[in-house]
Amino acid sequence: MSVLIISVILAIGLGISGILIQQIKISGNIGDSVVAFYAADSGIEQQIYDLYKNETHSSEYEEILNSGAYYSVSVVCSQGNENCLPGIPVAEEEECNSLNNFCIKSIGTFQTAKRAIEVNY
Repeated sequence: MSVLIISVILAIGLGISGILIQQIKISGNIGDSVVAFYAADSGIEQQIYDLYKNETHSSEYEEILNSGAYYSVSVVCSQGNENCLPGIPVAEEEECNSLNNFCIKSIGTFQTAKRAIEVNY
């Protein structure tokens, strides 16, 4: 009888410890997720600054930040009031200028976490 009771208590203890270990791993990744989000935000801000200040853009680029995080930015433009369709490349003869609508997508990565932001500008 005592072996049965000890087995049940051991099973309950191992089940609870397994759940706690998973939760600890998840909460540790939350910090990485926040850093990845801010890296993606940095990519968006840099591209908007380039478009505003220099009125130029590059269709894709990456940059590594001091924290070890990095972002990858891609830009797609469309004419007038058309909706931006990310992933569909613009014809080479078509130029992006201040009259176009830009779709900027930035993916921030830090360790195992990735977060993406997409804006229309």
